[in-house]
Amino acid sequence: MNKYILNKQQKLTTEKIRNLADSIGIDALGFADASEFTGYTIRNSRRRDPKLSLPEAETIIVAGFYIGGLTLPAWSNFLYGRTSRLYLSGFFLDVVKPLESIAAFLREKGYHAVVCDSSDSERSVLPLKRAAVRAGLGWQGKNSLLLSKKYGSFMALGGIITDAVLEHNTEEEPDRCGSCSRCQEACPLHALEQPHVLKRDTCLSNFLQIEYFPENAQSVSENRVGDCEICQDVCPWNRKHLENPLKTHMTALFQQKIHYWEDIFYLPNLIKMTEEEYESIFKDLNTGIPYSIFHRNVFLAMERAKKS
Repeated sequence: MNKYILNKQQKLTTEKIRNLADSIGIDALGFADASEFTGYTIRNSRRRDPKLSLPEAETIIVAGFYIGGLTLPAWSNFLYGRTSRLYLSGFFLDVVKPLESIAAFLREKGYHAVVCDSSDSERSVLPLKRAAVRAGLGWQGKNSLLLSKKYGSFMALGGIITDAVLEHNTEEEPDRCGSCSRCQEACPLHALEQPHVLKRDTCLSNFLQIEYFPENAQSVSENRVGDCEICQDVCPWNRKHLENPLKTHMTALFQQKIHYWEDIFYLPNLIKMTEEEYESIFKDLNTGIPYSIFHRNVFLAMERAKKS
């Protein structure tokens, strides 16, 4: 009897979290058990085992926001600085603030809840892509990103670890990349030579975020000033999103700001942007990219635009 009542309570709590997620505008939500991620490449990372962050961990909650509609038509013009949908989403590191209400709900019920936050090394508690696969949100593609039949690779992810016992996904999505290798072939710096594994130290996105920017990376960066989506642009699972993005709440809000962002990313405007203006305009995007590096990217993109 007690077991039956407990299961009923677990299902009710799970359903309430789903309803709360819908009200927040979360597009995808999944639940998984909080066991260790075996074979995780960074063995010393606390991310490999949720119980290193919350010893009584029972459940991982993974949330996804669709960001496929966050694109600027002007990016095709070299006079406009190009970045990524994730960059413009405000979730460049992790989805954090929208999950606080779910965490607060769990705490009100007497549970513990830890929100993943890559801006704070002490709270970056999950390998989110692997957690999303376990939670049934998709599979990890050859470009190392989470892929979904519905959303392609255009999802920003966030996660919660909790000691609440909730309904867990028990069947992972199969790998649907098949023999396709377009992302690997398209990467100009060969950062995807091994399928499903990103060599971050050779990835263009990485060079656009750090001081070291070798010539071979500069020569393929075109008008990019903050991030790269080359491997996503060629992915067949993204084709429909490139042609006609889904009409979600986030897409609608962004459409209202397209002209604002295009004006911001006009390179002659970006090159004149002061550090104070950069902090004011870009702080909500939470990229963690210092002004000095961003300004360097803009300067180099401007120089390439002059030659194009």
